[in-house]
Amino acid sequence: MLELLKHWRMVLTFALLYLSQGICFGIAMDALPTLLRHDGAALHALAFLPLVGVPWVVKFIWAPVVDNHWNSRLGRRRSWIIPMQALVLLCLVTLAVIGLSVETAGWAVGLLILASLASATQDIATDGMAAEYFSGELLARINAIQVGGTMVGFFVGGAGALLLSGYLGQGSAFGLLALVPLASLGCVGWLNAATAEPTRRDVAHASLLRFIKRPKALALVLLALLSAMTSVSGFGLSKLFLNDAGWSLQAIGQLGISGGIVTIVLGCGGGAWLIRVLGLWPAFMLAVGMAAIAALTWLLQASGAVAPHIALIGLAVGLGSFATGATSVAIMTASMAFAAQGDQAGTDMTAVQSTRDLGEMLASSLLLGLTAQVGYSGGFLTGAAMALLALLVASSLARSQAGRSAQV
Repeated sequence: MLELLKHWRMVLTFALLYLSQGICFGIAMDALPTLLRHDGAALHALAFLPLVGVPWVVKFIWAPVVDNHWNSRLGRRRSWIIPMQALVLLCLVTLAVIGLSVETAGWAVGLLILASLASATQDIATDGMAAEYFSGELLARINAIQVGGTMVGFFVGGAGALLLSGYLGQGSAFGLLALVPLASLGCVGWLNAATAEPTRRDVAHASLLRFIKRPKALALVLLALLSAMTSVSGFGLSKLFLNDAGWSLQAIGQLGISGGIVTIVLGCGGGAWLIRVLGLWPAFMLAVGMAAIAALTWLLQASGAVAPHIALIGLAVGLGSFATGATSVAIMTASMAFAAQGDQAGTDMTAVQSTRDLGEMLASSLLLGLTAQVGYSGGFLTGAAMALLALLVASSLARSQAGRSAQV
């Protein structure tokens, strides 16, 4: 903690930037459908809303551009962060002015797609700056802030926006949320460019091909994909399973909120602690093992081997939620350490992160299709199998790393 306090300006800046990114995503994916439906929008009209998340999946396409082009006076990372964050701020302020309704839905979705594009682009530069600035044990802690900040932002932009809209009206709600990107913009401008972005004379032309050719790159991508799909198998399918088991929407919602708190507080914070105590890959394997146990616990109940019970459900949700936060911190920490060893940190980080986002989207679709064919048991069994595969890949990476250390 004392080490973080020594870099408090940078830590505060990163926390606000990641919080801002999560807010935009939460508004688009959580608050927007609810507010439009409340205003009378038809369900089929909401089907295109997931398009708002597409920039986060495909941002690896333009990540090399962010790494290769910048203004020397602002610095390699701030050249992108400042204009992108200003664009996010403008979108939220405009949204506060026009409001969210059936009549303004087209404009609102357009603004949120633009904000999502700006946030995704900014994230490339933000992750690159974090990888270049922090090292050692601080990487795990800043990644806990990254994952936790984004998740908190999602809740604030989703449930928080709905709550504020109910009490203050939409204009005031979005106006208050716009203060976060405004504050982060001020923090980025407040940073000393020379301190925040150490000069690097050996910057080569960034490209995805250079990332792919690096040792361990494909293993990191595979782990990001598998850990994301494992998390979705627990979060997504469990809610549908409980709904079909007769649980009320309120009860499922309360369980989801509890799981979210465990993910943010215990998963992210505990994940950083485990990395410091056990090491990166042992901590990741422990968390993935918890995800496997959670999936098997759901499987036992879905298959009828044991009757659904609140204690087993609580155990599965707790283990799965912790694993989601801890594996996210571990993967991002491994990615930042990997990216920091090269000269295209933004591109390298984005390749892994986009794969993780793609894994979540693919899992949501594929697991639902699989469950429709073979039932919940097949879906949860698939989640456990992906966790086991992730364990094997991480174990291989850990042995490889230990072998190289022994040779040195």
